[in-house]
Amino acid sequence: MIYITEDQVKEVVNMQMALDVFRQAYLDNVKGLIYTGDRIVMPIIDVENSGQWLTAISESKPYFGSKFSSVFPSNLEIGLPSVISTISLYSNKTGELEALLEANYLTAIKTGGSAGVATDIMARKDANKLGIIGSGLQAFTQVLAIQEVRDLEELYVYDIKPEFVDGFIERIKKVQNRPYKIIAAKSADECVSSSDIICTCTTSHKPVFSASAVKAGTHVNAIGSFTPYMQEIEDELVVKSSRIITEHVDGLWAAAGDIIIPLEKGLITKDKVVGSVGDVLAGTVKARHNDEEITLYESVGSCVLDVAIAIATFEELNK
Repeated sequence: MIYITEDQVKEVVNMQMALDVFRQAYLDNVKGLIYTGDRIVMPIIDVENSGQWLTAISESKPYFGSKFSSVFPSNLEIGLPSVISTISLYSNKTGELEALLEANYLTAIKTGGSAGVATDIMARKDANKLGIIGSGLQAFTQVLAIQEVRDLEELYVYDIKPEFVDGFIERIKKVQNRPYKIIAAKSADECVSSSDIICTCTTSHKPVFSASAVKAGTHVNAIGSFTPYMQEIEDELVVKSSRIITEHVDGLWAAAGDIIIPLEKGLITKDKVVGSVGDVLAGTVKARHNDEEITLYESVGSCVLDVAIAIATFEELNK
């Protein structure tokens, strides 16, 4: 068994590599070559803290895997990540543990890269103003991914804790791939109304911006709500969205509070969610019909992508 640290992961994984891995994993999932098991989400003492277990099996590679993530939002107050993850890879021939990977960075790359693929297929082709709500590692990798799929001209950043924004902007300046402007927004609604691609990257249990701030033609990546009781976006925005796409439709109904909450209120029906990113890539579902639609990518996590990037990392380190 090999133990793989965060530093080793960072040596071999970059966003361009990850985007290629994720596109292929989505297509393989549609073909049945890699698929997930059931998700387990368990509150830890109270609903603020939770543990999440996901699994996936590959038939094109000799591995299956599991991922565990703990979500403790108050960790930030003591200098720890709010989300801590590990991925285990096993032989699908013998069941032996082949590798254990520290996966905070991989998880952020996965979430950013998945949103990058979704943005590429769902956002308007001329979309060039990105708004980010949140300033942690997940927010950072959203920018890394989306700057690869759209030629950004402006980046707006907002965090409920303004003291975190300047440091985040300085980190982005070191990795931006073109000289787009970076602006610290004064409010979440200003960030949203100034943008035509929006990413919410928080662990909030209540909406973080007003649906009325979203302009026609905007694409929204909602990545923070991955339990049934978390909600980053207002019900109104879900209702206004013309098309909702996710990683796996079944997984969404088990975990996405953003969508489950308005469904339970009777504001939407299940056919509001039209399919998966893989369905769009395979050509069986259309992601956008016109430039006036509001489109929504609702991310709840995909162990297909976790295991695919873990396998790619493991194989790269063992060449």
